Amino acid sequence: MSGRTLRWLLSWTAGGRSHARGPARLTIVRHHRVFADGERRLYHLGVGATTFARQLAACVRAGLTPVPVLEGLARLLRGDPGHAVAFSFDDGYADNVTRALPLLQQHGARGTFYLAAGLMDTRTAPWWDVLEHALEHGRTARAVVRLGSLEVSVERDTPSGRRAALAALLPLLRVAPEEQRSRLDAVRTALGVAGPAPCELADWPLAGRLAEAGMEVGAHTLTHPFLSLLPPGEQQRELADSAALVRARLGAEVSGAAYPNGDHDARTIEAARAAGFAYAVSTKAGDCSAASPAFALPRRALPEGACIGPGGRFSERMTLAELDGAFDRLRGRADVAS
Repeated sequence: MSGRTLRWLLSWTAGGRSHARGPARLTIVRHHRVFADGERRLYHLGVGATTFARQLAACVRAGLTPVPVLEGLARLLRGDPGHAVAFSFDDGYADNVTRALPLLQQHGARGTFYLAAGLMDTRTAPWWDVLEHALEHGRTARAVVRLGSLEVSVERDTPSGRRAALAALLPLLRVAPEEQRSRLDAVRTALGVAGPAPCELADWPLAGRLAEAGMEVGAHTLTHPFLSLLPPGEQQRELADSAALVRARLGAEVSGAAYPNGDHDARTIEAARAAGFAYAVSTKAGDCSAASPAFALPRRALPEGACIGPGGRFSERMTLAELDGAFDRLRGRADVAS
């Protein structure tokens, strides 16, 4: 029996619970991109527009219309009973504004958008987009990429080869910024890439629509590094300067931060606190209560596959079961993503 079929069967026993009663809790959903229907990217870090709309509709029908993270946290501190849901988006892609925002508005929902402000400001593609661009647009079909003492054979002339190369290279780029740039340059050189990867993040005028629409905007560092690999002062600069840049460009209040890739340690938490944030979110799976650590709040991923039943159709019941944490024991692990 596939994992999808098992979750679909379990979802039949997970429903029927009232979200309006019980102890106060907040589920923060972690999204990244909202793609056009049928758009399949090599690194498909997001959901299709129709799936996203159906997620929103399912929440609204269940009495869980999404709110911004800051509003959900205020509800917890007040001790308001029942279950609340907040939708958050990391990185600041243009499709957050052009696709996610209109759908949120259509459903009477609001969300929180954590912006990689430095990359947006310099119009620089995030490192994973640079890797995807190299694998999709390199001129060399097959190559051996040498990353220090490591060698990775890349075959990018077939979709399966590109997927295998992506899976092999992604973990090797989870390194400090200078080494990461060196490794990306080695990949691009080996694959004969011409020209830089396009930046698909929103520019500031486009991102300004989020604040104008009453959405919460937060900080996602300047350059999206693995924070725990940086010294404390650099961690604080990445966090504090990101918030300052968002305030300067959008004139919006910035209360929260999201750690890139969920990567953080005790020094990161102290840096976020020292930078003046009210809270920070991680990628550890779970729900928030009034007792949750303010600078390491859990979030739940809600990818497209989690919402699709065995017949290939969207399942509202599975979606709500995911939000309810019905499959936590089945998975027995935390979610990790960019």
